[in-house]
Amino acid sequence: MEKKKVIFDCDIGCDDAVALAALLMSDNVDVIAVTTVFGNRPVDNTTDNALRLLSFMYRDIPVYRGCNTPMVRTLTRGRDLNTRMERIRMVIDGKEITIHEATLPLPESTRREEDRHACSYLIETLMNSEEKLDVCATGPLTNIAMALRLEPRIAEKIGTLYIMGGGLYIGNRTPVAEANFYDDPEAAEIVLTSGIEIVLAPIEGCHSGATYSQQDIDEIDSVGTPLAHFLAEELRNFIKRCQILFAPDENSCCIYDYAAVIPLIAPDAVRDIRREICRVDFYGGMADGQLVVDRRGFDSDHSSVQIIYELDSEKVHENLLSMLKRNR
Repeated sequence: MEKKKVIFDCDIGCDDAVALAALLMSDNVDVIAVTTVFGNRPVDNTTDNALRLLSFMYRDIPVYRGCNTPMVRTLTRGRDLNTRMERIRMVIDGKEITIHEATLPLPESTRREEDRHACSYLIETLMNSEEKLDVCATGPLTNIAMALRLEPRIAEKIGTLYIMGGGLYIGNRTPVAEANFYDDPEAAEIVLTSGIEIVLAPIEGCHSGATYSQQDIDEIDSVGTPLAHFLAEELRNFIKRCQILFAPDENSCCIYDYAAVIPLIAPDAVRDIRREICRVDFYGGMADGQLVVDRRGFDSDHSSVQIIYELDSEKVHENLLSMLKRNR
């Protein structure tokens, strides 16, 4: 089977690292470039982390730095004060604790990022491609939305856009908004209404298949490779940081961004996917960044967005383990 050519747009933290590693190990995917965006950390960090992980996996793939701020949300003063926010950082004994570490604990890359901006790369590559390319986005959708604003025709050049974002019934950054959509809701609205064929992995869909216990993490570590050990340690530390910040009794974690790439690398692990009309609230109030799904049914056949409601947990877990073992 011919590999799908994919551009990976990310804000590399712990779960993005697992997602990118999975794409690089997959027999179904050819990652042709990585574009970076702010989100889990500023774009300086996410770009550096992408370079570090690619070097660690001995992959010669270009990295393009993208946007470091949302399109317009920061222009509205006091917007962050309008809703109850999840704690994402705190200082203990002079040490800052954040959900995602600033720098992945990997050697510094000898390779440097490319000269072009991520948005320029997306436009030029998509417009000049003779075939449709897939895109996988696991951070705020700023790069893609900006590229669409600059050149709307790229919508016709994307095969499928795989997104981690939104919550069906609950948020994580706010009571109703997931972090990627909250960080740039205008961008999310632009992308979801662009007409691009989209497969969306919201919080609940990710939880259904990509939640990992300490035992699951130990099983990853038992593969015995440097990559398996790195990923296992990242997940253990991710749990520890979340325990400190907001969930002291939690002993597992969801690898959200890995769930978003499952339809690409293991489509048979998708149990329940539905085509529905989706919008994103961006008015700056309590619902800022909320994914709004019209489940009434009429006109849903005309929507370009498919939502993952459920993944097969056993297949999702086995997929990662089998890829790690094949890549010993």
